[in-house]
Amino acid sequence: MPNCDQKRPSCSQCLRVGKECHGYRDMLSMMFKNESDVVAKKAEKRYEALAKQEVPTTSKRKAQQTSDYDLPSRSSTHMVHYMRYPTPESLTWEIIPSIEEQAQGFFVSNYVAQPAIVPRGQFEWVTELLARPDTEEILRSSVNAASLAGLATSTKSPMIMQKAQAAYVKALRITNSALRVKATAVKDSTLISVIMLGMYENMVSQNKQSIQAWAKHVAGACALLSLRGKEQFKSDISRRIFHQFYGVVLLVALETGTAVHEGMHELYETLHPTSDYDVHGRQWTTKVVNVIHDAINLSQDKRSNPVTMVNTALAIDNELDEIKSLMPSIWHYETIYLEQPSEYQFGDCYHVYVDPWIAQMWNNLRSCRMYLYKIMRENVTKGLELYDPPLFSVQEIAPRKEAAEHVMRTTASRVVASVPQITGMIPFPTVTSLLSKPPAASGQQRHPSKYTIHAPGTFLDPAKSTGMVHLIWPVYAVGQSDLSSPKLRQWCIETLHTIALQIGTRQAIVLADELKEIQTSGMRSEVAKSSDCFFNRVTMT
Repeated sequence: MPNCDQKRPSCSQCLRVGKECHGYRDMLSMMFKNESDVVAKKAEKRYEALAKQEVPTTSKRKAQQTSDYDLPSRSSTHMVHYMRYPTPESLTWEIIPSIEEQAQGFFVSNYVAQPAIVPRGQFEWVTELLARPDTEEILRSSVNAASLAGLATSTKSPMIMQKAQAAYVKALRITNSALRVKATAVKDSTLISVIMLGMYENMVSQNKQSIQAWAKHVAGACALLSLRGKEQFKSDISRRIFHQFYGVVLLVALETGTAVHEGMHELYETLHPTSDYDVHGRQWTTKVVNVIHDAINLSQDKRSNPVTMVNTALAIDNELDEIKSLMPSIWHYETIYLEQPSEYQFGDCYHVYVDPWIAQMWNNLRSCRMYLYKIMRENVTKGLELYDPPLFSVQEIAPRKEAAEHVMRTTASRVVASVPQITGMIPFPTVTSLLSKPPAASGQQRHPSKYTIHAPGTFLDPAKSTGMVHLIWPVYAVGQSDLSSPKLRQWCIETLHTIALQIGTRQAIVLADELKEIQTSGMRSEVAKSSDCFFNRVTMT
C-alpha cells in the first residue's frame, strides 16, 4: 500500500488509486504503545545472561549460606541460575494512597491532636466521625476540601489545588442543601462541614477579604449552634465540638474587634452543668474564657469615658493574675536561657511546656493581656487629647504609658518564647520523663541539654499536632505592635511563613504580608527603638 501522506480527510495517494483511506497513524498510540511484553522478554534475556556469568567469591559464600530457598546441591554458577531474578510478571503492584487520602493524612498530622497528658483534644472528632461506616457525604466532601487545600498550599501544587476547589464546590452545594431543612441543619455533620469550609478559607486566603470570608463561616457555625440549642449538649461529641469551636469564636472576636456572636456565651454558660469538672484544669479554663469574654465586651463599649475604660481594663488584668495563680503546677512552663544567640530564635530564652494544649492556653491568656493594654494606651491618649480639661493629669500620663508598654513588651516576649517548642525546634517531654523527674524549682532548668534549639520542624511528630495553627494570631499581634522593632517584626514574618508552609494555611501568609507593609512603610515608633535590648534582658519567668 502506498505511504499515507497524512492529509485529511483522505490522503492523496489513496484518492489517486481509488482505495479507502484509513487515515494517518495516531502519534499518541505510537508514544503510548504497550511494550510490556517486549520489556519482559528483554528483562528475561538480561537475567539469563547474568546467570551464565561467574559469581564473585563473596557472592558464592552468601549463596551457600542461604537456607531460605531449599535448593539442591549444585555448583555456585548453576545455583545463581536457579535463583533467578523475578520477572515483570511476578512483580506485585505497590498500593499508593490516593491524593485525597494523603491530604487527610496531612490534615490529621497538622491539626488533629488526641487527648494526652491533658485530657483535651483538637479536631479529634473529625477522625472519629470519618471512621464510622455510615459517614455522610457532606462530612467527607468538606474534610476533603480543607485537607486538599492545606496539602496544595504546603506543596505549592496547582493540580492538588484544583482538586481542592472542586471538592469545595461540591461540599458547599451539599451543605447549602442541608441547611434548607432544619432536620439536617442541626446535625453534627452539617455543623462540622461549615467549620471545615471555614478552614478551607484559611488554607486559600489571598487577602483581608479572605479572612472576612473565614469570619462569615464562623458566624454561620454560630448560627447553627444557636439553632441546635441546649439539646446538642446531650451528646458527648457535640459538647466537645462546642468547647473547641467556642475558642475559635473568641479568637475571631478578639482579633477582628467584633462582638461575640449573640447567644454563644449563654450557650457556653448552659454547658457548665453538663461539663466534666473532674477533668484536669476545667475550672481554670472556664475562668479564662470568662475573662476573655469580658475583655471583648470592653472593646465594644462605646459609651464609657477613658478613665472608666482604663480602670476596667486594669481590673480585668488583675483577674488574669489571679487566674494564673490557680493553674495546676504541671501547667507551669520551664524557661531555658540561650548561652549564645540562635539563628532560629529571637531573644535570649525560650519555654518548655509539657503539652501543646497548655502552650495554647498560655498564649490565649497573653493575647488577652496584650489586647487589654492596647485598650489602656489608646484611652490614656484619648483622655489627654480629646477632653478639656484632660481626664488624666500630666504627671500620671508618662508612668501609665510606661507601665503599659512594659507589660506589652513582656507579654510579647513570652509569646516569642513559646514558638520554638510549638514549631518543632525542641521536643515536648514524654510522659515517662515527666513521671521520672520532679518539676524544676523556680529559676532552675531541667535537663536543658535535651532542649537545644534545632531548625523548625526537627521534632515535629507526624502522629500528633503541636497546635501550630493557634500560634498564628499571637505572633501576628506581636509583629503588629508599634512596640516591636523591625528585627522582631521580621522574625515574626519568617515565623508566619514557616507555619504556613508546615500546616498549609495561607492565612499566615496574608498576615505576614500585612507585617511586611508595616516594615516597608518605614514607620517606627520611638518606643520601639529599645525593644531589641528589652528582649535580651527581660525576665521571662
